[in-house]
Amino acid sequence: MKLYRMELYKLWHQKVFVICAVCTVLITVFYFWASEVDMEIATIDGQCYYGYEAVKVNRQITEKYRGELTDEKVEGMVEEYGFPSKVVYDYPGWRDANYLNGFVTDYLSDGYIRDWNHYKVPTVIYAVSDTELGEIEHAIGRKITLAYTNGWKAFLNTLQVGMILASVLVLLSVSTVFAQEEQTKMLPLLFTTQEGKVKDIHAKIAAVFTLTIVVYIVMTLLCLLMCVCVFGLDGADCPTGLALSKEMLARVGVSYMPIASFVRIILGMNLLAMLLLCAITMCVSAHCKSSFGAVAMAAILWGAPLLGSMLFGSLGYFFTSCMPLFLVMTDLVYEAVSWGRGYAMLWVIITLTVICAEEGCRVYRRQP
Repeated sequence: MKLYRMELYKLWHQKVFVICAVCTVLITVFYFWASEVDMEIATIDGQCYYGYEAVKVNRQITEKYRGELTDEKVEGMVEEYGFPSKVVYDYPGWRDANYLNGFVTDYLSDGYIRDWNHYKVPTVIYAVSDTELGEIEHAIGRKITLAYTNGWKAFLNTLQVGMILASVLVLLSVSTVFAQEEQTKMLPLLFTTQEGKVKDIHAKIAAVFTLTIVVYIVMTLLCLLMCVCVFGLDGADCPTGLALSKEMLARVGVSYMPIASFVRIILGMNLLAMLLLCAITMCVSAHCKSSFGAVAMAAILWGAPLLGSMLFGSLGYFFTSCMPLFLVMTDLVYEAVSWGRGYAMLWVIITLTVICAEEGCRVYRRQP
């Protein structure tokens, strides 16, 4: 236990870890505010609200119509807020929409917007049963619940960015755990101490996996806290396709899954991605004789799947989808679950994690 605490202390107090941890948090917060909060818009009676004010307005007006989606509620929303009609160059979506009339326009009217020159202002509303929402209700066997679900989308978007940054933090911190001892010529001394080689290896492994899990938990809680405080997480039983984007409704299966269930899958995949990255980086560190070489090689292996997915077809795409960089991307996990590849990926990820961790231990153990 003493060795474990010492190794953990060394990891926590590395300058690179402290600096990168602070930068990771700041960049994640900046992304959340700039890309999620500031992009919100709400127009009520000609008055436009932006950013956090728009979020509050959208949440407030949605509360009145919250619950089962009915034709009467749809008519009430259109009567109270009308249809959006303003399109501005270089701005996605309707410029004069709010959450409610934007929802009606997208799913329950004849209106659409493809780009700034290709759109149709809505004029007619359809009954829920006559739209794709009616098809969803038939598939899931219950009425769709109307709620302000932007918080779920903001959470997944921010979590994806946060986990990519957290992966960089883990890579930089773990890549030196074995290589640094070789570089500083400390191995002969460490292996002749009272604790011995085996206990030292076990302590290092426990420390790096502890650090990885803590980084994952802190990043998840940071993203969750920001989204809960600003957007809220209403509509947990809303179908995933409806909560995330209109285009996703075309896919069956996972599209009908409650968004809260899909988020749990994402969180699980993110944890597996971080643990696999830790194991791969630890294995690389054991093979390298310098910290710089370990960091460089670990970074190359982390980014290599981007190239592999383009060169090796469908089989290559499957294996690269099991790599840490891809496992934190929401759309790729969505596709994997949609195609029924989730369990196969799970076995590949667990197997690779065990193999890499064992290989790192074997190499380090054989050091003179």
